[in-house]
Amino acid sequence: MHVSGKWLSEMVDLPKDTTPTQIADRLTAAGLEVEGIEEFARGLRGVVVARVIACVPHENADKLRVCTVDGGTATPDGPVIVVCGAPNVHEGALVCFATAGTTLPDGKKIATAAVRGVVSHGMLCSAAELGLPADVDGLLLLNESDPGVVVGAPVAGVVGRDDVVFTLGVTPNRPDALSHLGVARELAALFKTRLKANAPTCAERGGPIDGLATVDIVDVDGCPRYACRVIEDVVVQTSPRWLQTRLAALGVRSINSVVDVTNLVMLERGIPLHAFDYDKITKSGSRAVVSVRSARADEKIFTLDGKERTLVEGDLVIADGAVDAGRAIAIAGVMGGRDTEVTTTTTRVLLEGAYFNSARVRRTARRLDLHSEASHRFERGTDPNGVQQSLDRAASLVAELSLVAGAKETRARIARGTIDSYPRKIAPVVVSLRPRKAAQLLGVPPKLVDEASATKMLQALGLEVDGRGEDAIRFRVPTFRPDLTREVDLIEELLRLLGMDQVPSTLPSRAGETETALFDARRHRTLQACERAMLAAGYDEAVNLAFAAPADVTAIVPWDHPGSADDIIRLKNPLGEERSCLRRSLLPALAQNVGLNHRRGVADVRLFEAGTVFLGKNPSGVMPRPNDAGAPAGDDAFVREFPRFAGIASGMATLPGFDHKPRELDLFDVKGHLEELFDQLAVRARFEAAGDSISGLHPRSATTISVVVDGAWRQAGVLGELHPDLLERWELKDDVIVFDLDLEVLSQAGNGVVRVQPLPRFPAVRRDFALVVDAALPAASIVAALRGCGAADGFLEGVEIFDVYQGKGVPTGKKSIAVAVTLRAADRTLAEADVQRIADALLSDVRVLGAEVRAA
Repeated sequence: MHVSGKWLSEMVDLPKDTTPTQIADRLTAAGLEVEGIEEFARGLRGVVVARVIACVPHENADKLRVCTVDGGTATPDGPVIVVCGAPNVHEGALVCFATAGTTLPDGKKIATAAVRGVVSHGMLCSAAELGLPADVDGLLLLNESDPGVVVGAPVAGVVGRDDVVFTLGVTPNRPDALSHLGVARELAALFKTRLKANAPTCAERGGPIDGLATVDIVDVDGCPRYACRVIEDVVVQTSPRWLQTRLAALGVRSINSVVDVTNLVMLERGIPLHAFDYDKITKSGSRAVVSVRSARADEKIFTLDGKERTLVEGDLVIADGAVDAGRAIAIAGVMGGRDTEVTTTTTRVLLEGAYFNSARVRRTARRLDLHSEASHRFERGTDPNGVQQSLDRAASLVAELSLVAGAKETRARIARGTIDSYPRKIAPVVVSLRPRKAAQLLGVPPKLVDEASATKMLQALGLEVDGRGEDAIRFRVPTFRPDLTREVDLIEELLRLLGMDQVPSTLPSRAGETETALFDARRHRTLQACERAMLAAGYDEAVNLAFAAPADVTAIVPWDHPGSADDIIRLKNPLGEERSCLRRSLLPALAQNVGLNHRRGVADVRLFEAGTVFLGKNPSGVMPRPNDAGAPAGDDAFVREFPRFAGIASGMATLPGFDHKPRELDLFDVKGHLEELFDQLAVRARFEAAGDSISGLHPRSATTISVVVDGAWRQAGVLGELHPDLLERWELKDDVIVFDLDLEVLSQAGNGVVRVQPLPRFPAVRRDFALVVDAALPAASIVAALRGCGAADGFLEGVEIFDVYQGKGVPTGKKSIAVAVTLRAADRTLAEADVQRIADALLSDVRVLGAEVRAA
C-alpha cells in the first residue's frame, strides 16, 4: 500500500516539524510497518522554473533551437544558452529547466556540452523526463497562473512532485489501513492531534434518480448493499495535472477523468467504486436496470483488460436487463466489463458503490487469476456503511472535472438522491472494556489505561462510547474496523497507541513458584549441559520437524514405549503423506539427515537433537507430566509428550597423521562421549548389553543406559549401531552409532552439582590384574564388583579395562580381561601392606563372579 505524505498532511493536522522518518517510526511501532520511504523531490533537485526569453533556429541543425533561458536565482550570472529540439518551445514559454550537474529521475546526468557547435548549459525537460505523466509531445509547459510558478522556483512543488510516499505492509486484518483516511486516522491518534477529513457533500442539480435507474439484489449473501448515483452531461477528458500526478505517485496509471476519480476515491476512502456508461446499460422504459446475482454456469464476459472470462456458478456479477436473461456487465468486486466501459464519448455515468462478500470475491479473483486494487480491498473487507460518503465524494469530483475548456462552471448534473438497496444491514458491534483488566493484561500502571485515558484513545480511533457499567465501558466499534470484536482487541489497540516502550520490563517473581516450573528449570539446565557436552565432542545440532511419514514412525519403536499402532498420532490436515504423523522417536529424522550427507559425499557426520516425541493419546484428554502418570499438566492436552535427547555419528574417529593411521568411529567412541556427558551432569550411569530387545539397533551392539535416580537404577536411554535394514532404508553407506536419552530421567538423576577434589598430595599406586572369566560375562560386571569392594572404599581412585583377549592360551568359552586399578590415600602414602590388603579384597570380590586370576 502506497501512501502520499502530502495527501496525509491535508487530512491530519500534524506538527510542523514532523519528519517522514518520525511518521514512519510511529506507524511501524503501531503495527502498520513502513517498508520504504520515497522522496520524489530528490529526483528533481536542480530543476527550476525558467522563461525562454529568446528562441532562434540552430545554424547547423534544422530541428534544433537555440534558446536564451532565464532561470532566476538558478542562473545568477544571467540568462544562459540551451539547445532544445522540442517542437513546442517558443519565446516567452515557461519551462522546466534542468541546470548543469542535475541528475534526472531516470538517471540521466545533465552537463554543459557542445551541441552542433553551440554550447548548451543545461536542458529543457519534457514531462516524461521528469517522471511525470506525458499528455503532449515536447516540453512540459507551465502556466503563469498556476500556483508556485515563479521563475527560479523549484519545479517539484509546481508539478506536484514535492511529495513523500510511504510503502506500508498492511496486514490482512486491517482493511481500514488500505486508505489514506484510515492511515490519517491512525496518525491523528498516534500524534494526539486533529483529523481534518470532513464528510463529503454533493450538489444535486439533476432530476430525481428514481426515474433513471433501478437496482435489484438477487444474491443478498454475496451483496448485502448496493448503491448508485447517476450523473448527466458528463465531460470525459484527460484528468488535470494534479490528479494525474497524485495517482502516478501512488503507482496508478491515469485513464480519463471519470475512471481516475473512482481510483482517487478508492485510495482516499478505501471503498472501490465503478463507473458504467449509463447509455450502454439495458433499459426498462427510461430506467437503466441493474441487478446483482450469481453467475450462470459458463457465462462469459469481456473484462476491461480485453480478455474473455468464463464464469461459474457462485461468481458474483453485476448484470443489466431482466434477471433471468440479462448479461453480466461486471465481475463484482474484481473488474468491470468492456461493454459498459466509460470512454471519451460517454455523457452519462452510473456510479456504483457496494459492499460485497469478501470470501466470494476472493474465490473468484483467485480462480480467474485476476487480482486488482478493488479485489485486494474487497477480499479483506470494506466498510459497508461508508458507501454513501464515497459515492458523494466521487460524484462531486466527476461533476467538478466535467468543465469544458473556457467555461466558468461545470455543466454536469448529479441526479437527486441515491438508489441504495441495503437488505441486510450491518450494524456496528458493541464491545466492553474493563480498564482494570487492560492494565493487568498489559502490565502497565492503571493510570495509563484508566477510564478517561482508555476512552480518549479509543475515541481517537473512531470508536464511540455506548454506555458504562460498574467496571466496564461499552464501545460501539465502527464498521470500518471489522477486526475489533473482543475485549482483548480493544486492549491491543490501547497498547498500540501507548507504545511498547510504556510497558515496564520486569523479571518474573519466583515467589510461589510451582513444582512444574521448578521441574522445567531443572530440565532446561540438564539440556544445556547435554548440548555443551555434545558440542565439545564435535557434534552439530539438528532441528527437524515433529511430523514424519507413517513408515518412519513405525521403523523404530520407542525403547520405553512399545505400544501399538493405535499410539500413532495422525494429523487431520497434514502437509503431505510424508508429514502426516507425529514422531515417536528423534532417530529417523537424524538418520535421514546423515543419509543426505552421505549421498552428497560427506561421510564424517555427528549430529544431536533435543525435542519432543509423542507417545500415544492421552486418556481423558489430560496429559500426565513425563514419567509421572498421576500429575495432570493441562485439561486440553490430547497426546502424551516426552522430552528426548538423541544423537547419531558416522565416519572417522581420528584423521590420518604421519605417526598414526585413521580409525573408524565405533560404539566405544560414542559411549565415551556419553560418559563425558554424564560426568558433566554428575550422574552415575551404567551400560548393559541388550541383545535383540531394542527396536532399530543391531543386536551385537544394542546397549541399555541406566542412571541412579533417588538411590535406584532407572533406565534412561539406549545406545548402539543402527540396524542394517534401517541403514539400507535411509541410504546410509557406513555403520552409524545412535543414542536416545530420556531428558526427564536425566534431569531427575542429575543433582546439578559437580564435586571437585583438591590436587592429591600423595602418590598413587597402580596394580594390574589379568582375569579369566566366562566369555558371556560383561566387562561392566567386573568394574562394578571392583568399585563395590568395601575394603577399597576411600582408596579406590580408578578402574580401567585396558585389554580383552580370546585365543591361544585362554580356554574355549573364556576370555582374559586386563584391569588397571589405581589406589591412593588422601592423608598418607600407602604402604605395601595396605596395597596388598586392598588388592586381595578386590580379587576376592571378583572371584565371586567366577573369575580366575592369571596375574596380579
